[in-house]
Amino acid sequence: MATKTIHVSLPDELSGYVERKVKAGRYQDASDVVREALRQMETAELAGELEQFERAFAAGHDRAETAEDIRRVERAVKAGRKG
Repeated sequence: MATKTIHVSLPDELSGYVERKVKAGRYQDASDVVREALRQMETAELAGELEQFERAFAAGHDRAETAEDIRRVERAVKAGRKG
């Protein structure tokens, strides 16, 4: 993965937190701490988007699936695997 160096200013509280994480030995340096924090932030955002999608789908899904619904999905999955 290509990397790009950026400089980030942190308040003392966050800077201290980063330093404690490095000193504890879990991370090699401050960059590792920041990368992990950003990954977790991205994961949380994606989970939130998935939850919103599921709620929207459930709200619009007021009937049970029919056998034809299931066959249509199966055909679409099979067609997607071929393409």
